[in-house]
Amino acid sequence: MNASPEAKHAPVGALRAGLLLLVVGALLAWWSPGEVPGWVWVTTIFVGGVLVATALGIRMLRA
Repeated sequence: MNASPEAKHAPVGALRAGLLLLVVGALLAWWSPGEVPGWVWVTTIFVGGVLVATALGIRMLRA
């Protein structure tokens, strides 16, 4: 089964977005400008981790 040309680049976008969310969440946890609730950075890190795990899982299954 072959993926379409558009689907071949989907994990790369999810990986980049996930890593970006992880960095933003870490920055919010470490240096929060003003009053940022704790659930914001926890949710950001969680969503980033899910995206990274999904992207790496897709890449492992395709290889």
